[in-house]
Amino acid sequence: MTDRPLSGIETSMGNIGSLKNDFLGICVPLTYYFCIVPDVVESKKSYYSVYTVFIYLVAVVFHGCQLIKLCQLLMEEDMIWDEIIRNYTITSFHCFALIKCLFFRGKVVSEIFKKIIKYEKDVYKSDNQDLKSLYNSALASARNTRTYYLGGIVLVIIFYIIASALEEPYYVQKGNETVIVPRLPLSSWTPWDDSSMLSFAGSSLTGTYLCVFFVSADMTSYSLVLFGICQIKILRHYISHFARYSKEIQRTRGRSKRDSCRLHQRKCLIIHQEIISYVKDLNSVLKSVMLLDFVPSSVQLAGVIYQMMLNFNIIQGILVGQFVCTLIARIFVYCNSANELCVHSLTVADAWYEIDWVELPSDVKRNILISIARSQRPLCIGIGNFQNISLETFLVILKGAYSYMMLLTTT
Repeated sequence: MTDRPLSGIETSMGNIGSLKNDFLGICVPLTYYFCIVPDVVESKKSYYSVYTVFIYLVAVVFHGCQLIKLCQLLMEEDMIWDEIIRNYTITSFHCFALIKCLFFRGKVVSEIFKKIIKYEKDVYKSDNQDLKSLYNSALASARNTRTYYLGGIVLVIIFYIIASALEEPYYVQKGNETVIVPRLPLSSWTPWDDSSMLSFAGSSLTGTYLCVFFVSADMTSYSLVLFGICQIKILRHYISHFARYSKEIQRTRGRSKRDSCRLHQRKCLIIHQEIISYVKDLNSVLKSVMLLDFVPSSVQLAGVIYQMMLNFNIIQGILVGQFVCTLIARIFVYCNSANELCVHSLTVADAWYEIDWVELPSDVKRNILISIARSQRPLCIGIGNFQNISLETFLVILKGAYSYMMLLTTT
Protein backbone atom coordinates (compact mmCIF):
# COMPACT_ATOMS: atom_id res chain seq x y z
CA MET A 1 0.00 0.00 0.00
CA THR A 2 1.12 3.59 -0.56
CA ASP A 3 0.54 6.59 1.67
CA ARG A 4 -2.02 8.52 -0.41
CA PRO A 5 -4.81 9.61 1.96
CA LEU A 6 -5.75 12.55 -0.26
CA SER A 7 -6.48 10.49 -3.38
CA GLY A 8 -10.18 11.32 -3.22
CA ILE A 9 -9.43 15.02 -3.56
CA GLU A 10 -6.76 14.72 -6.20
CA THR A 11 -9.09 15.15 -9.16
CA SER A 12 -10.66 18.36 -7.84
CA MET A 13 -7.78 20.77 -8.53
CA GLY A 14 -5.72 20.82 -11.72
CA ASN A 15 -4.33 17.46 -12.76
CA ILE A 16 -2.61 16.57 -9.50
CA GLY A 17 -4.26 13.16 -9.69
CA SER A 18 -2.00 12.22 -12.61
CA LEU A 19 1.10 12.82 -10.49
CA LYS A 20 0.67 10.07 -7.94
CA ASN A 21 4.12 8.89 -6.96
CA ASP A 22 4.98 6.03 -4.66
CA PHE A 23 8.36 7.39 -3.56
CA LEU A 24 7.14 10.88 -2.69
CA GLY A 25 3.79 9.53 -1.50
CA ILE A 26 1.79 12.01 0.54
CA CYS A 27 4.38 14.75 -0.13
CA VAL A 28 2.91 15.39 -3.61
CA PRO A 29 -0.65 16.28 -2.52
CA LEU A 30 0.52 18.02 0.68
CA THR A 31 3.00 20.26 -1.11
CA TYR A 32 0.47 21.03 -3.83
CA TYR A 33 -2.58 21.76 -1.72
CA PHE A 34 -0.57 23.83 0.76
CA CYS A 35 1.22 25.62 -2.10
CA ILE A 36 4.72 24.51 -1.09
CA VAL A 37 5.75 23.09 -4.48
CA PRO A 38 3.03 24.55 -6.73
CA ASP A 39 4.92 24.05 -10.02
CA VAL A 40 4.76 20.28 -9.67
CA VAL A 41 1.66 20.61 -11.89
CA GLU A 42 2.23 22.31 -15.23
CA SER A 43 -1.32 23.47 -15.93
CA LYS A 44 -3.04 24.98 -12.91
CA LYS A 45 -6.42 26.63 -12.60
CA SER A 46 -6.47 30.42 -12.65
CA TYR A 47 -7.81 30.52 -9.10
CA TYR A 48 -4.75 28.66 -7.75
CA SER A 49 -2.90 31.96 -7.23
CA VAL A 50 -5.81 33.30 -5.17
CA TYR A 51 -5.89 30.02 -3.27
CA THR A 52 -2.13 30.34 -2.57
CA VAL A 53 -2.54 33.85 -1.18
CA PHE A 54 -5.36 32.63 1.08
CA ILE A 55 -3.37 29.64 2.38
CA TYR A 56 -0.33 31.71 3.30
CA LEU A 57 -2.35 34.66 4.55
CA VAL A 58 -4.08 32.41 7.08
CA ALA A 59 -0.69 30.99 8.11
CA VAL A 60 0.80 34.48 8.54
CA VAL A 61 -2.21 35.66 10.59
CA PHE A 62 -2.01 32.60 12.85
CA HIS A 63 1.72 33.05 13.26
CA GLY A 64 1.22 36.77 13.93
CA CYS A 65 -1.08 35.86 16.82
CA GLN A 66 1.79 33.92 18.38
CA LEU A 67 4.12 36.88 18.01
CA ILE A 68 1.54 39.24 19.52
CA LYS A 69 1.21 36.94 22.50
CA LEU A 70 4.99 36.79 22.90
CA CYS A 71 5.18 40.59 22.91
CA GLN A 72 2.39 40.73 25.51
CA LEU A 73 4.22 38.24 27.73
CA LEU A 74 7.46 40.22 27.49
CA MET A 75 5.70 43.48 28.33
CA GLU A 76 4.01 42.09 31.45
CA GLU A 77 5.29 43.49 34.74
CA ASP A 78 5.27 40.01 36.28
CA MET A 79 6.62 37.93 33.44
CA ILE A 80 5.74 34.23 33.30
CA TRP A 81 9.08 32.85 32.17
CA ASP A 82 7.98 29.29 31.47
CA GLU A 83 5.17 30.61 29.25
CA ILE A 84 7.65 32.88 27.44
CA ILE A 85 9.97 29.92 26.82
CA ARG A 86 7.04 27.78 25.68
CA ASN A 87 5.86 30.51 23.31
CA TYR A 88 9.32 31.11 21.85
CA THR A 89 9.97 27.39 21.31
CA ILE A 90 6.76 26.66 19.38
CA THR A 91 6.73 30.03 17.61
CA SER A 92 10.26 29.46 16.30
CA PHE A 93 9.25 26.03 14.96
CA HIS A 94 6.34 27.54 13.04
CA CYS A 95 8.30 30.57 11.85
CA PHE A 96 11.19 28.52 10.43
CA ALA A 97 8.74 26.02 8.89
CA LEU A 98 7.04 28.79 6.92
CA ILE A 99 10.40 30.13 5.75
CA LYS A 100 11.45 26.60 4.69
CA CYS A 101 8.25 26.26 2.66
CA LEU A 102 9.12 29.47 0.82
CA PHE A 103 12.50 27.98 -0.11
CA PHE A 104 10.73 24.92 -1.53
CA ARG A 105 8.55 27.09 -3.77
CA GLY A 106 11.44 27.68 -6.18
CA LYS A 107 11.96 26.03 -9.56
CA VAL A 108 14.71 23.73 -8.28
CA VAL A 109 12.47 21.63 -6.02
CA SER A 110 9.67 21.44 -8.59
CA GLU A 111 12.19 20.14 -11.16
CA ILE A 112 13.46 17.62 -8.60
CA PHE A 113 9.88 16.44 -8.02
CA LYS A 114 9.39 15.93 -11.76
CA LYS A 115 12.67 14.00 -12.03
CA ILE A 116 11.58 11.64 -9.25
CA ILE A 117 8.17 11.13 -10.88
CA LYS A 118 9.81 10.38 -14.26
CA TYR A 119 12.42 8.12 -12.65
CA GLU A 120 9.74 6.01 -11.00
CA LYS A 121 7.77 5.66 -14.22
CA ASP A 122 10.92 4.43 -16.00
CA VAL A 123 11.59 1.90 -13.23
CA TYR A 124 8.04 0.52 -13.37
CA LYS A 125 8.21 0.24 -17.18
CA SER A 126 11.48 -1.71 -16.97
CA ASP A 127 11.61 -5.50 -17.21
CA ASN A 128 14.57 -5.58 -14.83
CA GLN A 129 13.27 -7.25 -11.67
CA ASP A 130 16.47 -6.54 -9.71
CA LEU A 131 16.03 -2.84 -10.45
CA LYS A 132 12.42 -2.93 -9.27
CA SER A 133 13.41 -4.84 -6.15
CA LEU A 134 16.06 -2.26 -5.23
CA TYR A 135 13.67 0.59 -5.90
CA ASN A 136 10.87 -0.99 -3.85
CA SER A 137 13.28 -1.52 -0.96
CA ALA A 138 14.26 2.16 -1.00
CA LEU A 139 10.60 3.11 -1.44
CA ALA A 140 9.63 1.10 1.65
CA SER A 141 12.34 2.85 3.68
CA ALA A 142 11.10 6.29 2.60
CA ARG A 143 7.46 5.36 3.25
CA ASN A 144 8.26 3.99 6.73
CA THR A 145 10.21 7.13 7.64
CA ARG A 146 7.27 9.33 6.63
CA THR A 147 4.72 7.10 8.34
CA TYR A 148 6.54 6.97 11.68
CA TYR A 149 7.30 10.68 11.60
CA LEU A 150 3.74 11.64 10.66
CA GLY A 151 2.38 9.33 13.35
CA GLY A 152 4.72 10.90 15.90
CA ILE A 153 3.61 14.43 14.99
CA VAL A 154 -0.08 13.49 15.15
CA LEU A 155 0.51 12.13 18.65
CA VAL A 156 2.42 15.31 19.54
CA ILE A 157 -0.59 17.45 18.58
CA ILE A 158 -3.04 15.22 20.48
CA PHE A 159 -0.84 14.83 23.56
CA TYR A 160 0.08 18.52 23.64
CA ILE A 161 -3.60 19.51 23.62
CA ILE A 162 -4.38 16.98 26.37
CA ALA A 163 -1.36 18.10 28.43
CA SER A 164 -2.53 21.71 28.31
CA ALA A 165 -6.03 20.70 29.36
CA LEU A 166 -4.69 18.79 32.38
CA GLU A 167 -2.18 21.41 33.56
CA GLU A 168 -2.97 23.84 36.35
CA PRO A 169 -3.59 27.45 35.24
CA TYR A 170 -1.14 30.26 35.98
CA TYR A 171 -1.86 32.44 39.03
CA VAL A 172 -0.53 35.95 38.43
CA GLN A 173 -0.55 38.57 41.16
CA LYS A 174 -1.56 42.01 39.87
CA GLY A 175 -1.65 44.47 42.75
CA ASN A 176 -4.10 43.11 45.31
CA GLU A 177 -5.77 40.84 42.80
CA THR A 178 -4.83 37.32 41.75
CA VAL A 179 -5.52 36.72 38.08
CA ILE A 180 -6.05 33.19 36.80
CA VAL A 181 -4.47 32.64 33.37
CA PRO A 182 -5.61 29.36 31.77
CA ARG A 183 -3.10 27.25 29.89
CA LEU A 184 -3.73 26.88 26.16
CA PRO A 185 -2.32 24.27 23.77
CA LEU A 186 -0.62 27.09 21.86
CA SER A 187 0.66 30.27 23.42
CA SER A 188 -1.18 32.57 21.04
CA TRP A 189 -3.31 35.70 21.17
CA THR A 190 -7.03 35.07 20.64
CA PRO A 191 -9.96 37.48 20.40
CA TRP A 192 -11.93 35.26 22.80
CA ASP A 193 -10.14 35.95 26.07
CA ASP A 194 -13.45 35.93 27.93
CA SER A 195 -14.24 32.38 26.78
CA SER A 196 -11.76 29.74 27.83
CA MET A 197 -13.43 27.11 25.62
CA LEU A 198 -13.23 29.25 22.47
CA SER A 199 -9.64 30.24 23.28
CA PHE A 200 -8.71 26.60 23.80
CA ALA A 201 -10.36 25.52 20.53
CA GLY A 202 -8.92 28.46 18.59
CA SER A 203 -5.36 27.89 19.76
CA SER A 204 -5.68 24.14 19.04
CA LEU A 205 -6.82 24.90 15.48
CA THR A 206 -4.04 27.45 15.00
CA GLY A 207 -1.34 25.03 16.15
CA THR A 208 -2.69 22.20 14.00
CA TYR A 209 -2.84 24.37 10.87
CA LEU A 210 0.70 25.71 11.28
CA CYS A 211 1.93 22.21 12.04
CA VAL A 212 0.96 21.12 8.51
CA PHE A 213 3.66 23.35 7.03
CA PHE A 214 6.18 22.03 9.56
CA VAL A 215 5.35 18.40 8.73
CA SER A 216 5.22 18.94 4.95
CA ALA A 217 8.64 20.60 4.84
CA ASP A 218 10.22 17.87 6.97
CA MET A 219 8.73 14.92 5.06
CA THR A 220 9.68 16.50 1.74
CA SER A 221 13.27 17.01 2.90
CA TYR A 222 13.52 13.42 4.13
CA SER A 223 12.12 12.02 0.88
CA LEU A 224 14.44 14.04 -1.35
CA VAL A 225 17.55 12.93 0.55
CA LEU A 226 16.42 9.30 0.61
CA PHE A 227 15.87 9.40 -3.16
CA GLY A 228 19.53 10.36 -3.60
CA ILE A 229 20.51 7.27 -1.58
CA CYS A 230 18.17 5.16 -3.72
CA GLN A 231 19.86 6.36 -6.92
CA ILE A 232 23.31 5.52 -5.57
CA LYS A 233 22.24 1.98 -4.59
CA ILE A 234 20.90 1.37 -8.09
CA LEU A 235 24.12 2.73 -9.63
CA ARG A 236 26.17 0.38 -7.46
CA HIS A 237 24.02 -2.50 -8.67
CA TYR A 238 24.74 -1.65 -12.31
CA ILE A 239 28.48 -1.39 -11.60
CA SER A 240 28.69 -4.54 -9.45
CA HIS A 241 27.02 -6.56 -12.24
CA PHE A 242 29.08 -4.96 -14.99
CA ALA A 243 29.81 -8.22 -16.82
CA ARG A 244 26.19 -9.35 -16.71
CA TYR A 245 24.76 -6.14 -18.17
CA SER A 246 27.52 -5.96 -20.79
CA LYS A 247 26.58 -9.47 -21.97
CA GLU A 248 22.91 -8.44 -22.11
CA ILE A 249 23.80 -5.51 -24.38
CA GLN A 250 25.93 -7.84 -26.50
CA ARG A 251 23.07 -10.32 -26.84
CA THR A 252 20.16 -7.92 -27.36
CA ARG A 253 21.87 -5.33 -29.56
CA GLY A 254 24.27 -7.58 -31.44
CA ARG A 255 27.31 -5.50 -30.45
CA SER A 256 30.83 -6.75 -29.89
CA LYS A 257 32.07 -7.54 -26.40
CA ARG A 258 34.27 -4.43 -26.33
CA ASP A 259 31.49 -2.14 -27.53
CA SER A 260 29.07 -3.65 -25.02
CA CYS A 261 31.45 -2.87 -22.16
CA ARG A 262 31.85 0.69 -23.40
CA LEU A 263 28.09 1.18 -23.74
CA HIS A 264 27.34 -0.10 -20.26
CA GLN A 265 30.12 1.97 -18.77
CA ARG A 266 28.77 5.03 -20.54
CA LYS A 267 25.35 4.33 -18.99
CA CYS A 268 26.90 4.08 -15.51
CA LEU A 269 28.85 7.30 -15.99
CA ILE A 270 25.70 9.15 -17.11
CA ILE A 271 23.78 7.84 -14.08
CA HIS A 272 26.59 8.91 -11.76
CA GLN A 273 26.71 12.37 -13.31
CA GLU A 274 22.94 12.70 -12.91
CA ILE A 275 23.25 11.75 -9.22
CA ILE A 276 25.99 14.33 -8.68
CA SER A 277 23.84 16.96 -10.40
CA TYR A 278 20.79 15.91 -8.33
CA VAL A 279 22.61 16.19 -4.99
CA LYS A 280 24.16 19.50 -6.03
CA ASP A 281 20.72 20.95 -6.83
CA LEU A 282 19.23 19.46 -3.68
CA ASN A 283 22.01 20.88 -1.53
CA SER A 284 21.55 24.34 -3.06
CA VAL A 285 18.07 24.34 -1.50
CA LEU A 286 18.54 22.28 1.64
CA LYS A 287 21.69 24.00 2.90
CA SER A 288 19.62 27.11 3.66
CA VAL A 289 16.77 25.02 5.06
CA MET A 290 19.17 23.05 7.28
CA LEU A 291 20.59 26.32 8.60
CA LEU A 292 17.11 27.18 9.90
CA ASP A 293 16.68 23.69 11.33
CA PHE A 294 19.98 23.01 13.02
CA VAL A 295 21.22 26.36 14.37
CA PRO A 296 18.28 26.94 16.79
CA SER A 297 17.53 23.25 17.36
CA SER A 298 19.51 22.98 20.63
CA VAL A 299 17.60 25.94 22.12
CA GLN A 300 14.27 24.56 20.90
CA LEU A 301 14.95 21.11 22.32
CA ALA A 302 16.08 22.57 25.63
CA GLY A 303 12.91 24.70 25.77
CA VAL A 304 10.63 21.67 25.35
CA ILE A 305 12.54 19.64 27.95
CA TYR A 306 12.31 22.61 30.33
CA GLN A 307 8.52 22.67 29.90
CA MET A 308 8.36 19.00 30.85
CA MET A 309 10.53 19.51 33.94
CA LEU A 310 8.54 22.44 35.31
CA ASN A 311 5.35 20.43 35.83
CA PHE A 312 6.82 16.97 35.93
CA ASN A 313 4.55 14.08 36.85
CA ILE A 314 3.79 10.76 35.21
CA ILE A 315 1.05 12.08 32.93
CA GLN A 316 2.95 15.21 31.87
CA GLY A 317 6.10 13.13 31.47
CA ILE A 318 4.32 10.90 28.97
CA LEU A 319 2.44 13.65 27.13
CA VAL A 320 5.23 16.22 26.79
CA GLY A 321 7.97 13.58 26.83
CA GLN A 322 6.61 12.18 23.58
CA PHE A 323 7.15 15.64 22.04
CA VAL A 324 10.78 15.57 23.22
CA CYS A 325 11.32 12.09 21.76
CA THR A 326 9.79 13.15 18.44
CA LEU A 327 12.05 16.20 18.21
CA ILE A 328 15.13 14.09 18.93
CA ALA A 329 14.02 11.50 16.37
CA ARG A 330 13.40 14.27 13.83
CA ILE A 331 16.94 15.61 14.18
CA PHE A 332 18.36 12.08 14.07
CA VAL A 333 16.53 11.26 10.82
CA TYR A 334 17.94 14.39 9.19
CA CYS A 335 21.50 13.63 10.35
CA ASN A 336 21.34 9.90 9.63
CA SER A 337 19.87 10.37 6.13
CA ALA A 338 22.49 12.97 5.17
CA ASN A 339 25.23 10.78 6.67
CA GLU A 340 24.04 7.74 4.70
CA LEU A 341 24.00 9.77 1.49
CA CYS A 342 27.62 10.75 2.12
CA VAL A 343 28.75 7.21 3.04
CA HIS A 344 26.94 5.52 0.13
CA SER A 345 28.38 8.01 -2.37
CA LEU A 346 31.89 6.88 -1.39
CA THR A 347 31.04 3.21 -1.97
CA VAL A 348 30.68 3.87 -5.72
CA ALA A 349 34.48 3.85 -5.92
CA ASP A 350 34.56 0.46 -4.16
CA ALA A 351 32.03 -0.94 -6.61
CA TRP A 352 34.21 0.11 -9.58
CA TYR A 353 37.33 -1.29 -7.96
CA GLU A 354 35.77 -4.68 -7.19
CA ILE A 355 34.67 -5.56 -10.75
CA ASP A 356 36.80 -7.85 -12.94
CA TRP A 357 39.16 -5.60 -14.87
CA VAL A 358 41.15 -8.33 -16.64
CA GLU A 359 39.39 -8.56 -20.01
CA LEU A 360 38.10 -4.99 -20.24
CA PRO A 361 39.29 -2.70 -23.06
CA SER A 362 42.10 -0.30 -22.15
CA ASP A 363 39.91 2.82 -22.57
CA VAL A 364 37.29 1.32 -20.25
CA LYS A 365 40.00 0.70 -17.66
CA ARG A 366 41.16 4.31 -17.90
CA ASN A 367 37.59 5.53 -17.45
CA ILE A 368 37.25 3.32 -14.38
CA LEU A 369 40.30 4.97 -12.83
CA ILE A 370 38.77 8.38 -13.51
CA SER A 371 35.44 7.22 -12.04
CA ILE A 372 37.16 5.96 -8.88
CA ALA A 373 38.96 9.28 -8.48
CA ARG A 374 35.73 11.22 -8.97
CA SER A 375 33.89 9.03 -6.44
CA GLN A 376 36.40 9.93 -3.70
CA ARG A 377 34.61 13.23 -3.20
CA PRO A 378 31.52 12.53 -1.03
CA LEU A 379 28.08 13.88 -1.85
CA CYS A 380 26.95 15.81 1.19
CA ILE A 381 24.17 18.06 2.45
CA GLY A 382 25.50 21.14 4.18
CA ILE A 383 24.35 23.45 6.95
CA GLY A 384 24.64 26.73 5.08
CA ASN A 385 28.24 27.06 3.95
CA PHE A 386 29.62 26.08 7.35
CA GLN A 387 29.80 22.28 7.57
CA ASN A 388 28.28 19.06 6.26
CA ILE A 389 25.59 17.18 8.16
CA SER A 390 26.69 13.94 9.80
CA LEU A 391 25.95 11.89 12.89
CA GLU A 392 28.46 14.07 14.70
CA THR A 393 26.10 16.98 14.09
CA PHE A 394 23.39 15.08 15.98
CA LEU A 395 25.68 14.69 19.02
CA VAL A 396 26.65 18.38 18.90
CA ILE A 397 22.96 19.37 18.98
CA LEU A 398 22.27 17.10 21.98
CA LYS A 399 25.29 18.51 23.82
CA GLY A 400 24.08 22.03 23.06
CA ALA A 401 20.60 21.21 24.36
CA TYR A 402 22.12 19.85 27.57
CA SER A 403 24.14 23.06 28.04
CA TYR A 404 21.07 25.26 27.53
CA MET A 405 19.12 23.07 29.95
CA MET A 406 21.75 23.60 32.63
CA LEU A 407 21.55 27.34 31.99
CA LEU A 408 17.75 27.39 32.31
CA THR A 409 17.66 25.31 35.49
CA THR A 410 20.37 27.29 37.28
CA THR A 411 19.07 30.82 36.57
